[in-house]
Amino acid sequence: MSKSTNRRKSIAIALAVLGVAGLSLASAAQLNLTGTASVQSGILAVNADCQTAAITVAFSAPVRTGTSYASANVNLAGIDNAVGKCVGKSYKLALLDGSNALVAGTTEQTGSIAASTLTIAIPAGQDNNIKTVALTIFS
Repeated sequence: MSKSTNRRKSIAIALAVLGVAGLSLASAAQLNLTGTASVQSGILAVNADCQTAAITVAFSAPVRTGTSYASANVNLAGIDNAVGKCVGKSYKLALLDGSNALVAGTTEQTGSIAASTLTIAIPAGQDNNIKTVALTIFS
């Protein structure tokens, strides 16, 4: 019996060595990417009596600009467009950085709500600097 036990131990050790070798090869085959460590995210701060449900914030699909990828727009969805709700009312919107200051190259956006979605352009290279989207809807 000790002969089969030794054989099983040898097989287990050989499998462990192959497993470690396989992991190191897999690690070496992966790409190394460098760049900013920030993740695109948006927190929406809404001030609107006409809005009863959450408004979602999302970035448009990133496109390649030179050697990197960036989103060109911030999209707000779920604005209440039922009769007598937010459609037709005015809005002000600001893209803010981590210090609650306007993101470089942006200004406060103003306009009138026309649909349940709102798309705001982002200056090139500023998408990772957006930490909060502040929105107010008023009459």
